[in-house]
Amino acid sequence: MGLVLAKPEDVATAFADAWNRHDMNDFAALFADDANFVNVVGMWWKNRTEIERAHRATHETMFRDSRLKGVVSSVVELSSGIASVHYSWILTGASAPDGSSAGKREGILLLVLEEEQSGWRIKVAQNTDIVPGAIAPPSNAGR
Repeated sequence: MGLVLAKPEDVATAFADAWNRHDMNDFAALFADDANFVNVVGMWWKNRTEIERAHRATHETMFRDSRLKGVVSSVVELSSGIASVHYSWILTGASAPDGSSAGKREGILLLVLEEEQSGWRIKVAQNTDIVPGAIAPPSNAGR
C-alpha cells in the first residue's frame, strides 16, 4: 500500500476499503509493525504479522463476501502524533460457521494511531460488537 494516510480519519476509511476489497496486504499495511488488535470475541493479536494472518484466514472463509460500512464517530488528538478514532460500523454478508448468513452486525472500532513518516498507522485496535437489547446500569457519574 503506497497510500499516505494524512489524517487519522483516513485510516478508518482505508480500513473499510481494504476490508471490502478483501485485500489483506493493504489491510495489514495500515498497522504498525508492533500493533495490537483485540477483536470482538477477545482474540488478541500482538503484531502486524499475526493481525494479517488472522484476517487473511477469515477473509478466505466467513468474511469472504462481507461488506463493512460505517462512519468516523470521533477523532481525539491524545498528544502530538497520537490520536484515537472511533469508527461506528455495520457488517453484512458474513457467514456463520455452518455456512448460513450471519446476518447484520453493528459495532464500534477504536483505533489508537501513531503518526509515522509514511503517515498515520494503527498502533492499537479494539473492536466491539453492539449487542442488540443489551442494557447497562445507569452511570454513577456526578454522584
